[in-house]
Formats: sequence, structure tokens, C-alpha cells
Amino acid sequence: MIHRDFRSLDENTQAELRRVALLNLDKGRELDFVAELVDVHIQTIRDWIKKRKILESRNFKGQTKDKRLLEKEDELDIKNLIENKTPDKLSLGSALWTRRIVQKLIQEKTSNDLHLNTVGDYLHRWGFTPQRPGKVAHEQDEKKIQAWIEVEYPKIMKQAQKEKAEICFSDETGVSLNTYYGKTYAPKGITPNIKLPAKKNHVSMISSMSNMGLLKFMIYKGGLDNNLFIEFLERLTRHSRKKIFLIVDNLRVHKSKMVLEWIKKHNDKIAIFFPATIRSTIQSSGIIKQYIKTRHT
Repeated sequence: MIHRDFRSLDENTQAELRRVALLNLDKGRELDFVAELVDVHIQTIRDWIKKRKILESRNFKGQTKDKRLLEKEDELDIKNLIENKTPDKLSLGSALWTRRIVQKLIQEKTSNDLHLNTVGDYLHRWGFTPQRPGKVAHEQDEKKIQAWIEVEYPKIMKQAQKEKAEICFSDETGVSLNTYYGKTYAPKGITPNIKLPAKKNHVSMISSMSNMGLLKFMIYKGGLDNNLFIEFLERLTRHSRKKIFLIVDNLRVHKSKMVLEWIKKHNDKIAIFFPATIRSTIQSSGIIKQYIKTRHT
């Protein structure tokens, strides 16, 4: 027996064969009998059973020419939910979006049970890409942050211009000594290995970034204390031709009596500012730069 390709048939013929197959299943015919009757693979019959509601709604016709199974209004609604909500806010049982969670959302909102690959196609079409989420402190108050940027920061800028000072943002972070991000060429399927210590080691880093993007940093071990922070301030101001307006967060060390006394003695070289609502000053630097750019344009 010579089998023909079901996909080679015109749309109306395909629709009629689907209708005949499902009608015979309703009459109690076996899967293999129906598959042989309409000359398709038995798995195709299973797919038609799974998508029966969708097929019936389209008069047993398959995908449209642009291969879209969702209505345009449904697409816009789903896209808007992904952009503005997280899955837990929609009671989807996850904190982050995955293809499977998006598949679940589509099923709940439209009754369409899309294949995971199809969900991936939609995400790509909508402009979504898999990304590692950024971290934002839970304690942040966005309204207060915006108020600081629009009210307090312009005052610092005005004062810096008056004193011909340079505005810098300072923050601390940990640096892993076991991380390796380098790449190399190798035959496909044969990934090379690089030997690293099994014991995890890390150091700490305190840095200062100016509005011009100039980064200065100091590496140290352990936690930041008064002496280390003062040493950083000494190094930061030692060869600076301008007075530094340093914006830091509310770490206890930054506000210690010992540190504030040192800054008072060197007020011709440095002044310190505390944006009380911003947890990460390096992050706030980027926010402020975007704000300034928006205002200028």
C-alpha cells in the first residue's frame, strides 16, 4: 500500500478527514482502525483527540496560514500579563516565567493547550528572551527613590558644580575566586575542562564609580570595618584633583562616629551623602544617569 502525505492535501480535505476520524472514534472504533481508515499515523489521531475542542471551534481545520493558534486580542492580553505581572500574582504556582508556566497561563485564559515549542515561538515573536533576573531590595520604596532622584540629587549636583566636585557612588560586593567566565574553541560535543580549587574562596571589594563611569576599587578580606573604610577613603582622595561627593548606602560602617570624624577633618577633599531609600548606590547611579538623559532629551 502506497501512503500519501497528509500535509499534501488541501485544507478542506484535511478538515473532512479529521471530522471522519473523530466521528468513527465516537462510534467506538479502535485507534489503529481509524488511523488506517484516514491513512495517518496513530499518533496523529491521538493529537486530534487532544486538540478536539480547538479543531471543532475551527470547523476541523488546522492552523491558519501564519501558524497562529491564538486570537490577536488574546495574544495582547497574555503578553501584557507577562510584562506586568509575575506568575505568583496570577496564582500560577511559580515566582518566575518559564515556557511551561506561560503554557499554563495560555490554557487558563484561552482554553488552548499549546505545545511547549509553540509557546516558545510565541515568546520569541513577542520579543521575550530568557534572562537572569536582577536583584532589587525588598525594602525599597520606589516612590521615595524617585523623590530622592528628582529632589535631593539635583541639590547635590548643584552643590558639586558650585564646589567643582566630582560625584561618585560607592558600594561593596563579594568576588568569587572560583568563577571562570573565559571561553575557548573546541570540537562540537567535547567540552573542555579547566581545573579550579574545590574549596570555595572569595574576597570582598569596595568600589567607587563616578558619573563619567570611572571605576576605582580596593580588594580586602573579611567584612568592612571602620579602619578599612577609612583606608579606602584615603586612597580615593589621595590623588584626586577634585573634591569628591561620595554617595553611599546606609551601612552602619558608613555612619560610624569614627568615619564621620575622619570626613569632617578632610572636608576639603570629600563629602558624604546618604540616599536613605536606595539600598545599592551603584544601582542608583544607573537610575540617575537614565533620569538625567531623559530630562536632557
